Amino acid sequence: MGNNTCLDTYISTNNTQCVEHKATRNSFCTINIQEWCEYCSAISLFTHLIPNTSSLNNYSISQSMYDSATNYEWRLFYLTEYGQKHYYQISSEWIELILTKKSIQVLYLSWWDNFDKCMFCLQELKYIHQESVSNCQKWCQKWCSQCFIIYTGCRYCLTTNVIFGITSQSQCKNCERISFINIDITNVSSENCIMDEFILTFTRNDTDSNSLRFIRYLYSKMVKYLIERIPYSQFKDLRKIGEGGFSIIYKATWSDDGTRNIDVALKKLFNSQNISKYFFNELKALSRCNYATFGIIGFHGITQDPVTKEYILIMKYANSGNLHNYLQNNFINITWTRKLRILKDISEGLKYIHGNNFMHRDFHSGNILSSIQSWLARDRRSILQDWLIGDFGLSQPANSTSPNNEIYGVIPYIAPEIFKGAAFSQKSDIYSFGMIMWELTT
Repeated sequence: MGNNTCLDTYISTNNTQCVEHKATRNSFCTINIQEWCEYCSAISLFTHLIPNTSSLNNYSISQSMYDSATNYEWRLFYLTEYGQKHYYQISSEWIELILTKKSIQVLYLSWWDNFDKCMFCLQELKYIHQESVSNCQKWCQKWCSQCFIIYTGCRYCLTTNVIFGITSQSQCKNCERISFINIDITNVSSENCIMDEFILTFTRNDTDSNSLRFIRYLYSKMVKYLIERIPYSQFKDLRKIGEGGFSIIYKATWSDDGTRNIDVALKKLFNSQNISKYFFNELKALSRCNYATFGIIGFHGITQDPVTKEYILIMKYANSGNLHNYLQNNFINITWTRKLRILKDISEGLKYIHGNNFMHRDFHSGNILSSIQSWLARDRRSILQDWLIGDFGLSQPANSTSPNNEIYGVIPYIAPEIFKGAAFSQKSDIYSFGMIMWELTT
């Protein structure tokens, strides 16, 4: 479409025997404006408005690209409508807010978003009516007061920017026009602004709208680090199983409307109603590393104690303790094959953490958790033991410039240079991994 103001449309006829022109076939549909008839023609489709039809089930992601240097990602997909393929693009990047210097994600849609509900929480959107703008501009901006997501459209290009945070302006990726955004958030109720800025609750129930469901699926593939907020009422039979310097661990049963009934671990961090740095660090690390296929403890989302208002991390329940206790109780019976399998699981998990630009900072055998699964097949019971890295409370981005460099953890696993004032780094994790290797072999 370029920088021109134009619409791509499909024209059909509502009268194949119209006397004003040559009779047309029953399935007549064209994009040639010269075939328009003012007596019988009708616009059947604006290609910049994704239609709510069953044909949306016929889609394909044809190309995708990710640039790790710029954190820019895009996907090209097409939909089939009236026998034709219509190509659309969705891309994303991280931008830095001028005032706060925080980075937020922006999705660039090559179509006009015409839904009145938030794609993530399904709450009704509010239109942002600016002062001194034309009537058509008044309907170009809307936002979700629950997720703090802004949907701003370019009326010249019929494209949409989806901004995951509060900002004062938005720029069209196509024509580069800048639109200003003025949101009054003084009366917006929020339990915790920091948490609301970080969490994007993705509601997973289907809707009757094919297009809404399809676009929400696309968003979930593009938006990074979605975290589900789960009602506290879905957890029962809480039993304390451990306590550390920053948290209490409970085992609980997670049940919701009869479709799920599984054991999980609930990690309640002390004073997290004020969002401690340890809670926030662990939340960031778990969300970024939650797509590892193995080697890292599974993360389901967060919940909140309705009485204390403390936030709780919901994680996979490791049903077989930790590596430290396992070695204490079984060392003489562990074969070298099993030891190498344990080290392989741990190294894969650590590789994934470092690959996501994080460092663990508290890497020791007590934080390596064991999960055992068993099943019966052909009258034989099979057992699989996984080793998973847990406890990300002290983790930080690998390029963190935070002055906080307190020494926490188990002393034998801490790299010697840390005691001389050096900063924690991914190399520190490697030293800790070496100590785990030593522990497994002696």
